[in-house]
Amino acid sequence: MKKHRSQRPDEYRQLIQEFTRSLTLIVDEEQLRSSISAKLRDFFGLERVAIFLREGDGAPFRIVAERGMDPEIVRNVTFPSNGRLARWLKVNEEPLLLDENPGVVAFLDAQERDTLTRLDAFACFPLVALNQLKGFLTLGRSDTGAPQLDQGDRELLSLFSGQAALAFENAALLREQRSRLKRLYRAERLATAGEMAAGAAHEIRNPLTSIRSAIQHLRTDYDDESPRAELIDDILAEVDRINGIVGALLSFARPAEPRFESVPLAELVRMAIALVDAQAQTQGIAVSAEIAEDISVEADPNLIKQVVLNVVMNAMQAMPNGGELTISALPLAGFAELRMGDSGPGIPSEDRERLFDPFFTTKKEGTGLGLSVCYGIVQRHGGEIEVESETGQGTVVRIRLPRSTAP
Repeated sequence: MKKHRSQRPDEYRQLIQEFTRSLTLIVDEEQLRSSISAKLRDFFGLERVAIFLREGDGAPFRIVAERGMDPEIVRNVTFPSNGRLARWLKVNEEPLLLDENPGVVAFLDAQERDTLTRLDAFACFPLVALNQLKGFLTLGRSDTGAPQLDQGDRELLSLFSGQAALAFENAALLREQRSRLKRLYRAERLATAGEMAAGAAHEIRNPLTSIRSAIQHLRTDYDDESPRAELIDDILAEVDRINGIVGALLSFARPAEPRFESVPLAELVRMAIALVDAQAQTQGIAVSAEIAEDISVEADPNLIKQVVLNVVMNAMQAMPNGGELTISALPLAGFAELRMGDSGPGIPSEDRERLFDPFFTTKKEGTGLGLSVCYGIVQRHGGEIEVESETGQGTVVRIRLPRSTAP
């Protein structure tokens, strides 16, 4: 196996140990993946490496970084989270050397064996942290075949994999901590804004009702052909628009309490899509939804349908000249995550932090309350809503809701 031959074995081991300890200091996940895949080549001479991780409990293991692999081969490659390979790696917590363990290879599912063959893998090293399988490394054969791993190589690779797993776990925990702090600050801002909005809405609605009644009374003095009648009708329309904004303010500040029941997530999405299907076809937007029928959430169907519909309509407004809207769901530990992604222009970085702020909008005729109301609804369900977007790369909205325990 290719190594730093100029160094003695003890120096080489120390070099690897120092690097693996330094992995825990890298908090950027993208940098962490790149460093690990690069060092597997530099330290061990491995030309083809793939790192598999999963996003949550129940999610499949996906490639998050690779080096030396054919992009066409590794595209969309996954391993099931409860598959035989994952179970074997979790139980044994040791590397699987395929050529030396034909019995274990035969034990794997046929699809797993086929995927390992496509990857031209000769070994899988588990990434175990806190007694949980976070992912694994697949080591691929080079053009000259599989490298020979002596006992020292295996021990060092196992040490490397263990530290890499801890590093991935630390990075994930830090990301979650930052996300929770961000949600906490956002909730405090929205609570303050809600109190102000409730007071302002009540102060506006009472005189607005009197104004509308007076204008309607004046309207009776003119027939439909009068220019003044047309002017009064325009005033009434503007008053109704203001009244609609006040109603949205009250919905934001004093939302209705949810009536919880077990609801299939796929059914909620179908109902929301049915309301916009004709408009989507007119705009040339292809809508695809793939949600397992057995994923149910504990929710108020009307309120969550309102959230889904709002997000879908936002996505459609971002694609006036056509595009793609993809909806999927992922089961997590105690939650179900609904993902809605569009192929629109994306959201500028300076706008992303303000998306849930009341009255923030980039639309000419928007009130800026839609996502604020959605945020409040999801929060009252004990869930979370997040938006991921990059300019020119579309937008993905993630909504996590508690899963139903009802059969």
